[in-house]
Amino acid sequence: MFLGKTIKWAIALMIFISLESVCLAQQTNHYVNAQLPWHQAALDSQGRLLAWYEPEKNLGYDHVVRLAWNFIEHTVPIDPKAGVKVYLINAVFDPHTLLGINWQHDPAMLYATFVDSLAGWYPYSGDEDAVKTVQAMLDYQLAHGTTPSDWDWPNVPFSTSCNNSANYGRCLQDMPQEFYGGLGTDKVGELGTGYALFYEMTGDKKYLEAALNCANALAKHVRPGDATHTPWPFRVDARTGAVIDGEEYGGMTVGPVRLFDELIRLKAGDTASFQKARDVAWSWILKYPMHTMHWSGYFEDVPKNMDNVNQTVPTMTAYYILKHQDPASVDSHWMRDVGRIIDWTREHFGRGPYFGAWGVDEQGEPPDYYGCCSRAGLGSDSSRWGAINAMYYEKTGDAQSRENAFRSLNYATYFAASDGKISCCGQGFGGQYWFSDGYGDYIRHFMWAMAAIPAFAPKGQNHLLGSSSVVQKVSYGDRSVTYRTFDREAREVLRLHFKPVQVTAGGATLHERQDLKSEGYTIQPLGGGDYAVRVHHVNSNEISIKG
Repeated sequence: MFLGKTIKWAIALMIFISLESVCLAQQTNHYVNAQLPWHQAALDSQGRLLAWYEPEKNLGYDHVVRLAWNFIEHTVPIDPKAGVKVYLINAVFDPHTLLGINWQHDPAMLYATFVDSLAGWYPYSGDEDAVKTVQAMLDYQLAHGTTPSDWDWPNVPFSTSCNNSANYGRCLQDMPQEFYGGLGTDKVGELGTGYALFYEMTGDKKYLEAALNCANALAKHVRPGDATHTPWPFRVDARTGAVIDGEEYGGMTVGPVRLFDELIRLKAGDTASFQKARDVAWSWILKYPMHTMHWSGYFEDVPKNMDNVNQTVPTMTAYYILKHQDPASVDSHWMRDVGRIIDWTREHFGRGPYFGAWGVDEQGEPPDYYGCCSRAGLGSDSSRWGAINAMYYEKTGDAQSRENAFRSLNYATYFAASDGKISCCGQGFGGQYWFSDGYGDYIRHFMWAMAAIPAFAPKGQNHLLGSSSVVQKVSYGDRSVTYRTFDREAREVLRLHFKPVQVTAGGATLHERQDLKSEGYTIQPLGGGDYAVRVHHVNSNEISIKG
């Protein structure tokens, strides 16, 4: 009996030691979740998630964005057979060789997201290498991925190509890989916008011409749409204009709307035709998916399935609304509509929460919406949802949206490893390193969020966080920032480690004001000698801020 009790106590002690070892191991490997094992979870005093890199200095977002750009600019190799950078011929790379491994490339969407990312990153950093990198992407698309001029959809970008293929136009989902000529109509609008913005950055009119070609084709083919037809079919044969595989519904309709808006603003091309097409498409968005929440179709590699919905299309629609100085100018019910998109996305695609942070997944169909991609969600989608919350907070003061933004953006940093490899979906997902999800459609969201909430930007540094115009040139001094915008009239937001004593536009002094209803600037203390500075200039695009 005594021996039996001794054995039981010994067994209990062994179990206790074993459990204690497990607890110690768990403390050693204290990850946000099992799919994101690259960094220990950093938590605040209340156990809520912080960014993994120096959160006390607000360096988390800055750090992952720098890792991403450095990887794209300096680490991605040249493919030994094609003789070009891997991202020009592949969507996905192998984490060991860094060479392409996917069957299909998604160039139009990819390069469009990189232009958006550059538009935020360049003024923030002054990184000229980033400009050259994105220019090479656009130039490659123009040379190797543009439809012939005698086709029904002429001179527009192909949305896909086959893995490692030097030329684009094949490997469209649901078609034989050798089929040549298929394209996604919404990607014409997305990259068309990218072309227009890059023209504004560089002044090179070949990009404006490319943007106009996209707009002309879209205006020619627009239709009213209804509950089963989007204003453009999702996928078409660019040679003939025929709808592919009955894909009458789907895509990011707001992509063409953004393009039309930009060209109308520039007074470029047939603006009357663009205005008509823009109004048809935007009215359709407000009438149908904004009410039905049937946001179906976007990704190039997904088979036809109208029941499969995604959150990329609605959150980008929310971005379009919130980018306007007055969102009511495009949607009289914008607060309700954007709020509903935020809530719908969390309810259907939210994963977690992890230490108070929501991860956001990509797509799926009822009833569980677990189609793709992982329990962790995606870094790009989590950060986009965070950015939209940040922009919504900027417009409304909604404190819960600020908290949502902060935690989900913090969560999204955990998808980035310290070597610059950024996972789409975490460990356990085959082919997890996408140039889109880890880079182009990841970087831009942190830039949007810091522009919306300057308190998220690094402490003790100087950064131009955002502008209503494309920024063409920027220069930083210890206590000065000078920059040039494309538009004479624009608004900027900066976080500075000095208090401005002089702000000029074209040499003319601007005055500090309580608001920006007229030309001038405002100063908001952020603590620690930092200030959020907002500038409204009207008569010149050459701005100088000195401390």
